[in-house]
Amino acid sequence: MARRPRADDERSMDSLMDALTNVVGILLLILIISSLGISAAVKKVVENLPEVSKEELEAMKVSRDNTLKNLQELEQTHNRTVANLPTEEQAAQLVVELEEFEKDHKDLADKTSDIAAWHQKVATEEAAKAENDSKVQTADTRNRELAALLATTPELQVAAAKEVLMPNPRVAEADAVALYLVCKFGRLYFVGDPYEHAFKVRDVIDQNFKDLAYTGKTLGSYTYSLKLNRKNDAGAFLPLTEKIRLNRRDREALAAWDALKPTWTSKEGVPAAEASVLGRLFGSGDEAEFAVSKFRYDFKKITAFFGDGKYGPKDFKYHVSQSSGDKIKLALEMKADGGWAVADFLGANSQFEQLCKQASTNRRTLFFYHVAPDSFETYLQARAKSEQFRIPAGWAVWEGEKFEARVSQVRETVRYNLDIIPDPEYMALANSVGPYLVTERNKEQAEFATRVSSNVPATLTDPAAKTDFITKLTAERHDWNASRFQPYLISVFQTALAAKEAAGETEVVLEEHPPEIPMVRIFTPSGPPKAPTPPPDPNKPPTPPAPASGPGKLILD
Repeated sequence: MARRPRADDERSMDSLMDALTNVVGILLLILIISSLGISAAVKKVVENLPEVSKEELEAMKVSRDNTLKNLQELEQTHNRTVANLPTEEQAAQLVVELEEFEKDHKDLADKTSDIAAWHQKVATEEAAKAENDSKVQTADTRNRELAALLATTPELQVAAAKEVLMPNPRVAEADAVALYLVCKFGRLYFVGDPYEHAFKVRDVIDQNFKDLAYTGKTLGSYTYSLKLNRKNDAGAFLPLTEKIRLNRRDREALAAWDALKPTWTSKEGVPAAEASVLGRLFGSGDEAEFAVSKFRYDFKKITAFFGDGKYGPKDFKYHVSQSSGDKIKLALEMKADGGWAVADFLGANSQFEQLCKQASTNRRTLFFYHVAPDSFETYLQARAKSEQFRIPAGWAVWEGEKFEARVSQVRETVRYNLDIIPDPEYMALANSVGPYLVTERNKEQAEFATRVSSNVPATLTDPAAKTDFITKLTAERHDWNASRFQPYLISVFQTALAAKEAAGETEVVLEEHPPEIPMVRIFTPSGPPKAPTPPPDPNKPPTPPAPASGPGKLILD
């Protein structure tokens, strides 16, 4: 192999050295320049440093010494802490103990978690305690007052024991007649038979017919008939009647009735032949039979007449009020100075004792006491007195101011004196009311179609419905005219004529029983229908039967 010349090797080495020298030179230059920049920067920093006085330098030295001292103390504390750190076994044991502590004190943690609510409860209890303390203090003061009052109170005298019979409840016999007594104001009031009071009021009303009769001009029934204790095939009581015969003088006296010509129609609205009132009453003859009836009374006049207990016997005030329908009823108010005090009715041969003797002679008679709360002691003494005569008795608590006495045994009939019917007043009323009813009946017939149409509701606009309304109302109104209006009219004249012939006593049926006043009816208006009767509601429950009329059962004890 040929070897390169040695000179080439040397030249290569020299080139390498030259390059290295250049690099070193450049590095030296960079180092020199960097040193010069750092010197300049240090110089600039030194030049910008604030001047420090000797005192400030000393303070800095002291601060440095304190810092060094604190550093030494921290190093010592660190060393002690490191030396006191538990070992791994001790740390594991502490973790176990902490878990057990948290488990044992869980309830306490739960309670303390809602500390605000507990504070509120404590505040509430403290307020309640304060209020209770106030009440206790008030009660203690009141107890001291009562103790002082008790010290001055005389000792209670024990009353002798009272002998009271044991009750023996039983229903009174069906034919028993109850006499009623009321204990009130510490006094004993003898009501007796309620019929006696009811008949007294009835008689007073009948005797004052002229002042109490209804004389107004209104559509309705002005009369009601007296009935016999005999029934027709339909089961209705027959009316008491009188035969009336007209002579020439009567016809002359009733000439005004012959001039009255009411329009008469059938239930279908078909007009009958024209006839005067006398023609309607007697037809072509001179004799007819009419029901004996009474004219009705004006309830407002009756209440004004009796006032607020203005009338009544010595022990009671009578109060009249409206009952069901056209009936009125009676209530008794005990006068404070009426009745008997205990000493009066317990005395020998007292009025109460005489009543007990009379009642004891009839086994059907019993006493029934109504006892106000303020008079139970009075009742016990009255009851003990009546027990001496072995009179059956019962009692009930009664509270109120007005007592309505109900009968224990209903009377079906009563003797009635027809002579008390004031026929002159009846005739005067017929001559006043009769022409008014005739005029109204004729207007009803003449204006029938207009009056029916005027009752069609404005909201009824459907032609078919409107026609149906008119058709139904027409039929019902024709029926009302025939079955109601025309009888209202003619009965006024019949009643006046029958009253002239009715005389003497006769037995009539009682349709009212105390506390209602028998044989007295008041006027109640009754006009024609203004709308057809609505069809029955299929969803409406059936009407329960009316309770049986008659007295309630009395319980004796």
